[in-house]
Parts: sequence; C-alpha cells; structure tokens
Amino acid sequence: MRRMRGTILFLALAFLGACFFNSPGEVIAKEKVLVVGDYTTLRTLDPAFVGQGQDIMLCRVIYQSLLRYKFNTAEIEGDLAKSWTISKDGLVYTFKLRDDVYWHKGFGKFTAHDVKYTFDRVLDPKTGAPARSEIVLEVKEVVVIDDYTIEFRLKKPCVPFLHKLVGPRGTAIVNQKAVEKFGKDYMRNPIGTGPFIFESWTREQCVLVANKDFKQREGPPKIDKVIYKLVPDVDAQHMALQKGDIDLIWVLPRDRAILDRLKAAGCKITPVERPAFQNLFMNNKAKPFDDVRVRRAIAHAIDKDTLIKYVLSGMGERMDSPVPQGFVGHTLDGVPFYEYSPKKAKALLAEAGYPNGFEVNFDTFNSPSYLPLATAIAEQLRQVNITANLVVTDQATWWGKLSKGTTNFTLVLPSLQPDADFPMMRHYHSAAFSPGLNVTKYDQIDDLIEKARSELDEKKRLEYYRQIQVKMMEDVPAVPLILMGYPVARRPHIAGIAEKEYIWGCDIYPMHFVKDK
Repeated sequence: MRRMRGTILFLALAFLGACFFNSPGEVIAKEKVLVVGDYTTLRTLDPAFVGQGQDIMLCRVIYQSLLRYKFNTAEIEGDLAKSWTISKDGLVYTFKLRDDVYWHKGFGKFTAHDVKYTFDRVLDPKTGAPARSEIVLEVKEVVVIDDYTIEFRLKKPCVPFLHKLVGPRGTAIVNQKAVEKFGKDYMRNPIGTGPFIFESWTREQCVLVANKDFKQREGPPKIDKVIYKLVPDVDAQHMALQKGDIDLIWVLPRDRAILDRLKAAGCKITPVERPAFQNLFMNNKAKPFDDVRVRRAIAHAIDKDTLIKYVLSGMGERMDSPVPQGFVGHTLDGVPFYEYSPKKAKALLAEAGYPNGFEVNFDTFNSPSYLPLATAIAEQLRQVNITANLVVTDQATWWGKLSKGTTNFTLVLPSLQPDADFPMMRHYHSAAFSPGLNVTKYDQIDDLIEKARSELDEKKRLEYYRQIQVKMMEDVPAVPLILMGYPVARRPHIAGIAEKEYIWGCDIYPMHFVKDK
C-alpha cells in the first residue's frame, strides 16, 4: 500500500514537473531567440560614428530616426515624426513629433529637445562624426518650436534632405542625458527608443531584448531576444547555420556550391536587393595615384565581367559610372568608358613613367564581400606589372584607416540611399575629408555637387549629375566596379526578411518565427 502511495505521489510530481518545466509551449510561452551569425565584431553602437554593416544593423532597431523607409521600399514614412511640412522656398522643414515615445531604461520621455541635441552633436566638428559631411552644407540651425515640434532651417535647398533624416547612420536620435552619463563608454551603452533594448556586449556576442512598450508600427517585436554572435571563420558559420546553432547569416560568399549546400541542409536563401556597390578607391594626393594616367591604367586593367562571373557567381552587375544604376541621377550619356585592356593599361603606365609597373599596399579585411574580390583584383593588376600586396586586417582596423584617411588603395562597399547626392557627398566632396569617408581626397567637383543638390528643376539637376559623372570618369578618382547581389541565408523557422533594403544589414523588427526551432 505504501509502495502504491509512493508511486502515485511520484507520478503526480512528475506530471506537475512536466507541466511547469518540460512543456513550456503549453504552460509558459517559449522564448523566441534569433541568433545572427557574423564574421566580425561590433565597433560602436553610437549612431554618430557607425559605419560598419553590423553596427548599423543593430542600431537601426535600438534607435529611431525622424523618418524611415517602409518595409521593402524606398518610400519615406514617419518614425518619430508624425507629419511634416516644407516651405515653398525649400528652406524650412517643420516636423510634428510623436508624444507617446519613451527612452529605454528609464531615461524619460522623448521630445524635440532630443532631436536638436542629436543634430547639434553631429554638426559640431569637435564630435568628429563621419556623417557630418552629409548635412553640414545644408543645415543652418535646428530650432525647438515646442516639446513636439522641431524645425530645420537650411542654408539653401537640398532636394534629398528627407532621405538624410532616415537613420541610423548619423541621424538616429540619441538622448542627451545618456550620452553625457556614459561619456566615452556610450558607444557600448546605447539608449534608444526603438523596438529592441540593448542588454549586453562581450567579445563573443551582443544581446538585445524586445521593447515590450514599443507602440509604433505593429507594436512590440515578435522576437523576444536577438543575439549577434561572432563566428570569425566563414566555414564555421555555415556549419553552425546547418546545425541550427545560428538562425541567420546576412553576409555570404557569392558561391553557388556554398548556397546549394546550405539549401540541401534545409536553409532558405533570400536574394536581397540593396544599393550596395564596390569601388576601388585611390588616394589622388599620393604617388603613384596622383597621376591620372595611372588611375586610368588601373581602370583598364580590371576585368569586371570576369569578376562577376567567377568570383561572384553572377550575383552582381557591372558599374561604369560612380552613380549606380537605379539611383536618381545615374547616366552613361557621354560618360567615358574603360574597356578591359591590359595593353592600354601597360601603355598608360609607361607614359606615366612606370614601364615596369609599381608596388602598392592594398588594404582589405576578411569579409566574403571583400577578400575574394580583392584577391582576384590583385591578380588582374599583376598582369600589368602592378604588385598589389594585400594587407588583410580585422574590419575595425580597416575602418580606422578609412576614417583617418590613411589608406591609399582599398575597396569600399557603401550601401546608400538611391540618390546621386549620397555617393557624391559621402565620398567625393571635400567636406567629407577625414573623419569623413572621402578616401580618394578628390576635390574637383564640389561646385557641381552643391549645384545639383540644391537644384529644384529636375531636368537641370539631372544635367548637373551627368556633368559630374563625365568629369569623374575622366579623372577616375576611383574605379566603380560592381553593384552587388546579397544572398541572405536563414533557418526555415524565420520569416519577415525584406527583399529590398536601403539601409545596411537586415531589419530585424519585422522578422518572426513561423514555427518552433
């Protein structure tokens, strides 16, 4: 009898244990955790300084900006702004702000004063924000009208100004108290108003948790936690994805064999269109790149079609203008074209005084989007007697060279809003010299850029951009290479991946589980 009672008690306890511990799907909702695998560590989570893709990917869900792009489009909608008006002369932008937004971790209510502080901080040259160059020529002052009304007064009209208010790079809104409290450590202690809250950051991973009080868009995220996990070895990343240890990889090699292997393991591949394009940047102030004949020789030495076919498995489109196809202002009308011709390249090098070629350091880092291309380009340059010694560092070191202006020869892969003003201002205007990203130190088209961005007549504006592209392909401060394709791999339980992205990284907010892991 005692044995029977003991058996009944054991079964009862086992049943309760199963209810409370072994069947969370029935009693307690199972936590939905998204693990994103990437090859490189974070650098900063302060939007005034972000530039690397992974930093931007996390900042875009920690913070909000005045405006954002609608899912899968480049159509602008309000984020922290509810509505806006533009004066007839294009010089005053007035924004009505949401009055129901709170900062993470008890930093109070969002107001127009936060907007003013954010822009004043970026515009202050002492801050050293790389994005300063993109707004300094147009913003005269930012004025608080009341707690939920902010006014931007411009020095002159700027046609793409609304696009500049889409963050997170530079223009995501920050909290003054938080920035001042954490000081230099703010980059590792971000405070935003977005759908995810920063929890922790170690060498191996960064953790964000859902903001359950998020009221905008469709309410709180459908994913409870995001773990950005550092997996430096690319092959190890793929194995982890196949095993289910990570859920998503947003930067993949453009290798059909790798993609086919991931598909065979049950992974889903989403081709994502983003305005991301590879350029070969040369410091026009440093020898031998201070000679236009050398720069033209390099343009002739690169076989873009072969790079696309064999290095990118066809996942790319050649570029023959510094303004990518699909961007407002792109044209090939009258733009000089550099066909692949080692013979012409050698002749130009000889004319420039380098009949036997020269040797140069070629900066890059270990990314599937960079190193394979850099390796192939170095081999193509070798065919015309240019020895390009690959200097492969971690991404943060490479990025430091860009922002400090200490690299003379490197690939740069920006992803920018689809208007010619963005690549022009970010990479070719003298206002973007270090700490900005005018790595080429090119300064020959400032006047044309400023005319184009202020011209309200569309036909005249497009003509300015045509002149810019003609001039740039005559001078070749950089060689435009390839508009890149981006395959994103994920486990089958993840949905909500945008197929068109106009900001670096992937937008985590719309992602959700369609079934358990």
